[in-house]
Amino acid sequence: MSNQILLSLSGACLGRPLPRKGTTLALLDMPPFVAEELELRGLNLPVELVRGQPAATLERLRHIADRAHCPCLVLYQDDPMDFTVEIEASIQKLRALGRAAKLLGCGELGIRIVCPPTNVHTVAATLKSALQVLQQFDVNLLIRPTLDPVDAPEHLMDLVKRIGGFHVGAMPSFAYAHATGDGIGALRKLAPYSSAIEATSSGFNKAGDHAGWDLNAYVEALLSFGYLNKISIDWTGTANWVVGVQKTRERLMELMGRGDPVA
Repeated sequence: MSNQILLSLSGACLGRPLPRKGTTLALLDMPPFVAEELELRGLNLPVELVRGQPAATLERLRHIADRAHCPCLVLYQDDPMDFTVEIEASIQKLRALGRAAKLLGCGELGIRIVCPPTNVHTVAATLKSALQVLQQFDVNLLIRPTLDPVDAPEHLMDLVKRIGGFHVGAMPSFAYAHATGDGIGALRKLAPYSSAIEATSSGFNKAGDHAGWDLNAYVEALLSFGYLNKISIDWTGTANWVVGVQKTRERLMELMGRGDPVA
């Protein structure tokens, strides 16, 4: 079953200088690098990497990614969007993000949402209507939980269920799961609603254990839950990020019982 999981990269680390070279990758060089050097077969792009780029560049990036067998999967944003007091502005921003995702070939857009529990009815109704904007671009919505304050998994589940339909899901991360205080419990609740999960990784100690949380336990838990969607490596460590992503990929492959290249 684990062979059906696609391993990809959450590309914030691509904005860092290459180790030993001191220069950053050009935007159009990123997909081949991810495919060839990191041996991953998909790319989630943070908005910051493509902000301000003309449509022609985004389309070219999409073609390069497809040729490298490393398609752009999710366009994602870290800054929360407020659909409670900035409704029209947020919908217009959602439209712009949806268009960018379409140009990149991303089938999904991941955003964080300001949604106090007392406003869940209003926010869900607004987002249900806003989904029609994304559907103009054939892009689905993934809701990423906030970390400050930490969204309760039950709250995120409730929001996704209230919006309803096949075009909305969740996109939690291991960092978020850890922040809830019950990482495996949070993943158990959200995995059925998740189209993508970020395997946040910050480094390994000399014994080979992940620093901060039990990465092995999180992956094994997802497999035991029958999770079959995308897992994206999100490197947040301070050491050599290329080596860090490679080591994380090797660990994930080992845990999933796959010694062969990702396909």
